[in-house]
Amino acid sequence: MATPISSRLKVLAILVVVALVCVQEVNAQTGKGWRRLRPNFYARSCPDAEKIIRQSMENAYQQDPSFPGAILRMFFHDCVVRGCDASVLLDNDDSEKLGAPNANSLRGFEALDEAKANLENVCPGVVSCADVLAYAARDCIELASPGTKVRNWTGGRRDGVVSVSAETLTELPGPFSNFTSLERSFAKKGLNQMDLVVLSGAHSVGKARCGIILSRLYNFKGTGKPDPSMNPAYVAKLKQLCPPNAPGNRIDMEQRSPNRLDVNYYADVEQGRGLFESDNALRTTPAGRWLVRVNKNKRVFDTAFVLAMKKVGNIDVLVGNQGQIRTVCNAVNV
Repeated sequence: MATPISSRLKVLAILVVVALVCVQEVNAQTGKGWRRLRPNFYARSCPDAEKIIRQSMENAYQQDPSFPGAILRMFFHDCVVRGCDASVLLDNDDSEKLGAPNANSLRGFEALDEAKANLENVCPGVVSCADVLAYAARDCIELASPGTKVRNWTGGRRDGVVSVSAETLTELPGPFSNFTSLERSFAKKGLNQMDLVVLSGAHSVGKARCGIILSRLYNFKGTGKPDPSMNPAYVAKLKQLCPPNAPGNRIDMEQRSPNRLDVNYYADVEQGRGLFESDNALRTTPAGRWLVRVNKNKRVFDTAFVLAMKKVGNIDVLVGNQGQIRTVCNAVNV
């Protein structure tokens, strides 16, 4: 039997490995602007900026405990397409909002708009929408994972002026992807296998529409049967929540603790209870299985998730005089 000391040493060793894995290739982060991001970016120009954003996130969380999952997803979807430039927030006839992975799916815009409006009242033209979304993501990590404190989160991003729906299809990893495809998509953004498995853990919080899994439940690859890799009891439960004629139903992505960013997700993946095909993909390779097992430790996952989200927040950022600081987040300045 392992002693308490040996168990602690094992966890410490894993944490060291995780930290090294998560920060390796940091120089491969796409774009160079991230080097100009820094903590406390608005300490002088808008001292209450982070408090104002936090208040809007807490208000939204009190109304809907699944809200953090929506913001974490939106942050990832923003940064992976054109970088962390708030292009996902723009409204136009062909915006990212209208892309298939986002249409009628992304939510949480109202809380971001509230935060931005409050910031404009106090510090007009100072805080970018890209940073509003980035700080909102930081806050939602903490709200969904009580006890987790995210330190040294950076600011300094500026807003893009282009948003194209088709780019969501070419840049975002899909819910039907296998491990090789996922690995390739993440690598394009300077993210490694550990980041892939850790960031998939965001599927422990938030909701999804039934339409995305109906074929997996009722007619997997044209067989007329469920995906055989799924736990049969899990299939039965999902069929109750997602009848064939209800693609618009919203369900919890993780059933046991749906409003917590936690490690139950990884136990579910191991047991065939991952909601998406991409979740199941994590257990189809030796590397994926090992990383799933490692992340079942809460200390490991909490540490690795924050590190991976910081890397996401560095992708192809606009800084300095690039882009603009939008007055409202859904439209470019005229």
